[in-house]
Amino acid sequence: MSKLIGTLYKKDASPPVRTVLLVADLLGLKLRGQELNPIAREQDAPEIVKKNPMRTIPLYEEEDFCLADSHAIVLYLIDKYGKPEHAYLYPSDKRKRATINQRLFFDCGILFPRLRTIMAHTYTGRLTELSKSMIRNIDDAYGMLEMYLEATKYLADDVITLADISVFTTISTLNGLRPIDEKRYPKLKKWFLNMSEQEFCKRINQSGAEDHVAGLKAFMNANYENQQSKL
Repeated sequence: MSKLIGTLYKKDASPPVRTVLLVADLLGLKLRGQELNPIAREQDAPEIVKKNPMRTIPLYEEEDFCLADSHAIVLYLIDKYGKPEHAYLYPSDKRKRATINQRLFFDCGILFPRLRTIMAHTYTGRLTELSKSMIRNIDDAYGMLEMYLEATKYLADDVITLADISVFTTISTLNGLRPIDEKRYPKLKKWFLNMSEQEFCKRINQSGAEDHVAGLKAFMNANYENQQSKL
Protein backbone atom coordinates (compact mmCIF):
# COMPACT_ATOMS: atom_id res chain seq x y z
CA MET A 1 0.00 0.00 0.00
CA SER A 2 1.34 3.41 -0.99
CA LYS A 3 2.30 5.82 1.76
CA LEU A 4 0.70 9.29 1.64
CA ILE A 5 3.48 11.78 2.31
CA GLY A 6 2.45 15.22 1.06
CA THR A 7 0.81 17.41 -1.56
CA LEU A 8 1.99 17.94 -5.11
CA TYR A 9 0.78 21.08 -6.89
CA LYS A 10 0.69 19.88 -10.45
CA LYS A 11 -0.60 19.64 -14.00
CA ASP A 12 -0.15 16.17 -15.45
CA ALA A 13 0.74 17.54 -18.89
CA SER A 14 3.84 19.15 -17.39
CA PRO A 15 7.03 17.09 -17.97
CA PRO A 16 8.57 18.02 -14.59
CA VAL A 17 5.34 17.01 -12.84
CA ARG A 18 5.43 13.66 -14.61
CA THR A 19 9.01 13.16 -13.41
CA VAL A 20 7.95 13.50 -9.79
CA LEU A 21 4.94 11.24 -10.27
CA LEU A 22 7.09 8.54 -11.87
CA VAL A 23 9.69 8.57 -9.11
CA ALA A 24 7.05 8.64 -6.38
CA ASP A 25 5.40 5.60 -7.96
CA LEU A 26 8.67 3.66 -8.03
CA LEU A 27 9.26 4.52 -4.38
CA GLY A 28 5.75 3.39 -3.43
CA LEU A 29 4.70 6.87 -2.34
CA LYS A 30 1.31 8.53 -2.67
CA LEU A 31 1.02 12.25 -3.28
CA ARG A 32 -2.10 14.28 -2.70
CA GLY A 33 -2.67 16.09 -6.00
CA GLN A 34 -3.57 19.77 -6.14
CA GLU A 35 -4.23 20.93 -9.68
CA LEU A 36 -2.72 24.20 -10.92
CA ASN A 37 -3.23 25.53 -14.44
CA PRO A 38 0.05 27.16 -15.53
CA ILE A 39 -1.49 28.64 -18.68
CA ALA A 40 -4.00 30.49 -16.51
CA ARG A 41 -1.08 31.44 -14.22
CA GLU A 42 -2.74 29.93 -11.17
CA GLN A 43 0.75 29.53 -9.72
CA ASP A 44 0.86 33.34 -9.42
CA ALA A 45 -1.70 33.30 -6.61
CA PRO A 46 -0.16 35.01 -3.54
CA GLU A 47 -0.49 31.93 -1.34
CA ILE A 48 1.39 29.86 -3.94
CA VAL A 49 4.07 32.49 -4.59
CA LYS A 50 4.77 32.59 -0.87
CA LYS A 51 5.53 28.87 -1.02
CA ASN A 52 7.35 29.02 -4.35
CA PRO A 53 8.75 32.40 -5.48
CA MET A 54 9.83 30.78 -8.77
CA ARG A 55 6.13 30.41 -9.69
CA THR A 56 6.67 27.04 -11.32
CA ILE A 57 5.16 23.59 -11.12
CA PRO A 58 5.55 21.11 -9.62
CA LEU A 59 5.60 22.33 -6.04
CA TYR A 60 5.87 19.79 -3.26
CA GLU A 61 4.49 20.48 0.20
CA GLU A 62 5.08 18.25 3.21
CA GLU A 63 3.72 19.67 6.45
CA ASP A 64 5.50 23.06 6.80
CA PHE A 65 8.16 22.20 4.20
CA CYS A 66 7.88 23.33 0.57
CA LEU A 67 10.17 22.43 -2.30
CA ALA A 68 10.08 23.48 -5.95
CA ASP A 69 11.85 22.10 -9.07
CA SER A 70 11.32 18.49 -10.05
CA HIS A 71 15.02 17.65 -9.83
CA ALA A 72 15.25 18.86 -6.24
CA ILE A 73 11.99 17.12 -5.36
CA VAL A 74 12.97 13.68 -6.66
CA LEU A 75 16.38 13.89 -4.97
CA TYR A 76 14.63 14.72 -1.69
CA LEU A 77 12.12 11.91 -2.08
CA ILE A 78 14.74 9.28 -2.76
CA ASP A 79 16.99 10.58 0.02
CA LYS A 80 14.18 10.50 2.58
CA TYR A 81 12.00 7.62 1.46
CA GLY A 82 14.23 5.44 -0.70
CA LYS A 83 14.86 1.89 0.49
CA PRO A 84 17.75 -0.44 -0.39
CA GLU A 85 15.75 -1.86 -3.29
CA HIS A 86 15.60 1.63 -4.83
CA ALA A 87 19.37 2.15 -4.77
CA TYR A 88 19.63 1.57 -8.53
CA LEU A 89 17.83 4.87 -9.12
CA TYR A 90 20.53 6.89 -7.35
CA PRO A 91 23.41 4.59 -6.35
CA SER A 92 25.94 5.47 -3.66
CA ASP A 93 28.90 5.01 -6.02
CA LYS A 94 30.26 8.55 -6.26
CA ARG A 95 31.08 8.49 -9.96
CA LYS A 96 27.73 7.00 -10.93
CA ARG A 97 25.97 9.54 -8.74
CA ALA A 98 28.02 12.37 -10.24
CA THR A 99 27.07 11.19 -13.73
CA ILE A 100 23.39 11.09 -12.77
CA ASN A 101 23.68 14.59 -11.32
CA GLN A 102 25.24 15.85 -14.53
CA ARG A 103 22.42 14.40 -16.61
CA LEU A 104 19.88 16.02 -14.26
CA PHE A 105 21.68 19.34 -14.69
CA PHE A 106 21.64 18.75 -18.46
CA ASP A 107 17.88 18.36 -18.30
CA CYS A 108 17.25 21.46 -16.20
CA GLY A 109 19.94 23.61 -17.80
CA ILE A 110 19.87 22.65 -21.48
CA LEU A 111 17.13 20.25 -22.51
CA PHE A 112 14.05 21.54 -20.72
CA PRO A 113 14.84 25.24 -21.40
CA ARG A 114 14.69 24.45 -25.11
CA LEU A 115 11.21 23.04 -24.63
CA ARG A 116 10.24 25.88 -22.32
CA THR A 117 11.11 28.42 -25.04
CA ILE A 118 8.69 26.66 -27.37
CA MET A 119 6.02 26.63 -24.69
CA ALA A 120 6.45 30.30 -23.84
CA HIS A 121 6.22 31.45 -27.46
CA THR A 122 3.25 29.17 -28.10
CA TYR A 123 1.18 30.06 -25.07
CA THR A 124 1.71 33.80 -25.62
CA GLY A 125 0.29 33.55 -29.15
CA ARG A 126 3.50 34.09 -31.11
CA LEU A 127 4.43 30.63 -32.35
CA THR A 128 2.64 28.85 -35.19
CA GLU A 129 5.32 26.24 -35.89
CA LEU A 130 8.81 25.38 -34.71
CA SER A 131 11.36 27.90 -35.96
CA LYS A 132 14.59 26.79 -37.64
CA SER A 133 16.56 27.76 -34.54
CA MET A 134 14.24 25.73 -32.31
CA ILE A 135 14.66 22.71 -34.55
CA ARG A 136 18.45 23.15 -34.51
CA ASN A 137 18.43 23.37 -30.73
CA ILE A 138 16.34 20.23 -30.35
CA ASP A 139 18.53 18.30 -32.79
CA ASP A 140 21.63 19.55 -30.98
CA ALA A 141 20.26 18.21 -27.69
CA TYR A 142 19.37 14.90 -29.35
CA GLY A 143 22.98 14.68 -30.53
CA MET A 144 24.32 15.16 -27.01
CA LEU A 145 22.01 12.47 -25.66
CA GLU A 146 23.11 10.14 -28.46
CA MET A 147 26.70 10.52 -27.26
CA TYR A 148 25.72 9.96 -23.61
CA LEU A 149 24.28 6.61 -24.68
CA GLU A 150 27.47 5.36 -26.34
CA ALA A 151 28.90 3.69 -23.23
CA THR A 152 25.79 2.57 -21.34
CA LYS A 153 22.33 1.23 -22.11
CA TYR A 154 20.72 4.08 -20.21
CA LEU A 155 21.85 7.67 -19.74
CA ALA A 156 24.06 7.16 -16.71
CA ASP A 157 24.25 3.39 -16.15
CA ASP A 158 23.10 0.08 -17.58
CA VAL A 159 19.91 0.34 -15.50
CA ILE A 160 17.27 3.06 -15.28
CA THR A 161 18.21 5.89 -12.94
CA LEU A 162 16.75 9.26 -11.98
CA ALA A 163 18.57 10.67 -15.01
CA ASP A 164 16.51 8.60 -17.45
CA ILE A 165 13.22 9.44 -15.79
CA SER A 166 13.87 13.17 -15.73
CA VAL A 167 15.10 13.36 -19.33
CA PHE A 168 12.42 10.98 -20.59
CA THR A 169 9.50 13.20 -19.59
CA THR A 170 11.05 16.17 -21.41
CA ILE A 171 11.86 14.07 -24.48
CA SER A 172 8.32 12.66 -24.49
CA THR A 173 7.04 16.12 -25.38
CA LEU A 174 9.93 17.10 -27.65
CA ASN A 175 9.57 13.88 -29.65
CA GLY A 176 5.93 14.73 -30.27
CA LEU A 177 6.99 18.05 -31.76
CA ARG A 178 10.23 16.99 -33.42
CA PRO A 179 10.35 13.19 -33.76
CA ILE A 180 13.69 11.56 -33.07
CA ASP A 181 15.33 10.61 -36.39
CA GLU A 182 16.30 6.96 -36.01
CA LYS A 183 19.01 7.23 -38.68
CA ARG A 184 20.71 10.20 -37.04
CA TYR A 185 20.13 9.16 -33.42
CA PRO A 186 19.70 5.35 -33.36
CA LYS A 187 20.77 4.92 -29.72
CA LEU A 188 18.48 7.71 -28.54
CA LYS A 189 15.58 6.30 -30.52
CA LYS A 190 16.13 2.84 -29.03
CA TRP A 191 16.40 4.32 -25.52
CA PHE A 192 13.21 6.33 -26.00
CA LEU A 193 11.23 3.35 -27.26
CA ASN A 194 12.55 1.23 -24.40
CA MET A 195 11.57 3.83 -21.80
CA SER A 196 8.17 4.25 -23.45
CA GLU A 197 7.49 0.52 -23.03
CA GLN A 198 8.23 0.51 -19.30
CA GLU A 199 5.00 -0.29 -17.46
CA PHE A 200 5.23 2.64 -15.06
CA CYS A 201 6.02 5.04 -17.90
CA LYS A 202 3.02 3.88 -19.95
CA ARG A 203 0.77 4.13 -16.94
CA ILE A 204 1.88 7.52 -15.62
CA ASN A 205 3.66 9.40 -18.40
CA GLN A 206 1.96 8.53 -21.67
CA SER A 207 -1.38 10.29 -21.23
CA GLY A 208 0.15 13.49 -19.88
CA ALA A 209 2.74 13.59 -22.65
CA GLU A 210 0.10 13.11 -25.33
CA ASP A 211 -2.02 15.87 -23.78
CA HIS A 212 0.96 18.21 -23.67
CA VAL A 213 1.87 17.65 -27.31
CA ALA A 214 -1.75 17.92 -28.46
CA GLY A 215 -2.22 21.11 -26.46
CA LEU A 216 0.88 22.76 -27.89
CA LYS A 217 -0.11 21.85 -31.45
CA ALA A 218 -3.66 23.14 -30.88
CA PHE A 219 -2.29 26.45 -29.59
CA MET A 220 0.03 26.72 -32.59
CA ASN A 221 -2.88 26.14 -34.96
CA ALA A 222 -4.98 28.72 -33.13
CA ASN A 223 -2.10 31.19 -33.26
CA TYR A 224 -1.79 30.66 -37.02
CA GLU A 225 -5.50 31.21 -37.60
CA ASN A 226 -5.46 34.30 -35.43
CA GLN A 227 -2.50 35.75 -37.29
CA GLN A 228 -4.07 34.96 -40.65
CA SER A 229 -7.29 36.71 -39.65
CA LYS A 230 -5.35 39.91 -39.09
CA LEU A 231 -3.81 39.96 -42.57
